[in-house]
Amino acid sequence: MAGPNSFTLRSNPFPGETIHPGPYRMAKGVEDANTFRVGHPLARRILDRAKTLDTLPASITFRYSGSGKKISILEPLVGRGGWMTCTRLTTDSLETEDVLLLAGFSDDGAALDDAQCRRLFDLPASHDGGLTIPGDIEAALYAAIAPRRQETLDAIASRNGDWFEAEMEKLDGWAEDRRASFKGELNELETQLKEAKRAARLAGTLPEKLERQRAIRMLESRRDEADRNFEQAKREVDRQKDTLLDEISRRMEQQTTEERLFSFRWRLI
Repeated sequence: MAGPNSFTLRSNPFPGETIHPGPYRMAKGVEDANTFRVGHPLARRILDRAKTLDTLPASITFRYSGSGKKISILEPLVGRGGWMTCTRLTTDSLETEDVLLLAGFSDDGAALDDAQCRRLFDLPASHDGGLTIPGDIEAALYAAIAPRRQETLDAIASRNGDWFEAEMEKLDGWAEDRRASFKGELNELETQLKEAKRAARLAGTLPEKLERQRAIRMLESRRDEADRNFEQAKREVDRQKDTLLDEISRRMEQQTTEERLFSFRWRLI
């Protein structure tokens, strides 16, 4: 089976996994081949294997001419070369996140933007051999990745801040709903109490007055219970806010780590 984003698997390379030989294609609604996607057992095992490989510095040639692809942001780089690096940034804040950071530049010092770095990997390429990265290039690559790192950390911090605000708003909204509900119930009971007391004053006989007073006491008990429930609900909201603040404080103490995955010299033809 030939074509872009397709291949033919002749045998299962990972015994123990249910992986069918035959044609594979990365696309939606595939009916004449196996659908290849990130969650497929073959893809997962390939990724796991790739993570264990050494990625020594090398020279890579990417081929835009004749690739059949139209990637406008790469066209200014055709015929040029430079350097690129990739690091994995792992942050443990509200949740653990892994982010791949790419940065690079051409030989004339012009920086590649993130999209250019990523789109290079959409092209066919060849490995031209290993090399040693000069010290000044290493320093420049480290400096190039720094803004990407900070942008990512800022974005995560902003997203976490938005999540925190949303959680606090939900708690405040729930508290306001409870407050309005209890306030409505208390107002209704107070109205009933006023009417019951007026009826008691108008009662003509002692048995009637006694009956009215018992009704008043029942209403007062219900009012006091509603008042206690309201206070308990307020304490519950405060408890949940404290729990949220403590959890966020605990998570914010976690670490951010960075691992260099690979660096290479690139050439685009």
